[in-house]
Amino acid sequence: MNAGTGLELILNAAEGALQIVVTEDETLLCAQEWRRPERATEILAPALREICTALGLRLADFRRLACVRGPGSFTGIRLVLATAAALRRTCPLRLAGLDYMQALAATLATARGVLYGAPIWTLTHARRNLVHCQPFRSYGPVIPPQPLQPVELCTPDEAARRIAQSRAHPTPPGTDAARRVWVCGSGLARNPHLAPLLENAPAPEGPAATFLPLTALPDLTSPSVTALRLLARHGDYFDRDPEPLYVRPCDAVENLPGLAPRLGLNPAAAVAALKEKLDRAPQSEI
Repeated sequence: MNAGTGLELILNAAEGALQIVVTEDETLLCAQEWRRPERATEILAPALREICTALGLRLADFRRLACVRGPGSFTGIRLVLATAAALRRTCPLRLAGLDYMQALAATLATARGVLYGAPIWTLTHARRNLVHCQPFRSYGPVIPPQPLQPVELCTPDEAARRIAQSRAHPTPPGTDAARRVWVCGSGLARNPHLAPLLENAPAPEGPAATFLPLTALPDLTSPSVTALRLLARHGDYFDRDPEPLYVRPCDAVENLPGLAPRLGLNPAAAVAALKEKLDRAPQSEI
């Protein structure tokens, strides 16, 4: 029995970049990154075709497909998951959904050799004055960091408050001398006041807690190939489509009452019709 992973495809378009990775039995064959989010829909299918041609492969040769399911760009998430769903219906492969926030945390852990037990916070831009926020615990550079809480939507200042609280570690001084708090993601890059605010936060008063040092990495805004491969290696693969991880509400849904009159629709009726469609159970697998 072949215990290898076989040919594996990894796709990510959750934020800013379209990433395509191909491995065979954990050996890297190809990695591409396209920083044209507005054209990702046009790029993905031709890029897959060219990759397969260059490597002498068919899409039917892939055994596993790991796709980043969010949170992030609605368009990017839908593009990747729809492509994965189509491939599952035409190729004998199994799918795994990867979490974008965990991919960023794994990127930091592998790049910086973060020690076991260190807290890693990922903050990504959701929309103006809102970030996706999630804490992780590092398990070293070869095991994916594990989430301590589900990803949440909050303001940048609320995220900073939560991170500051996590720096107060209730253990005697000296036991965690090598530990520090790490923060990364586009939520830092899009809110430039956060990094200095976090790094220069005053220690809380009182001797009960060790105030862990903090390093903010606002330039770390995309998963590395190493991190994507690590998560794919540890992913759970099934013969079904992964569910998208949408955290923030869709702008079009929230703006529907204002958009409906421009289309000649009654706002209340449009909202009710949309709710009925969103709550309706699917009638087929497609």
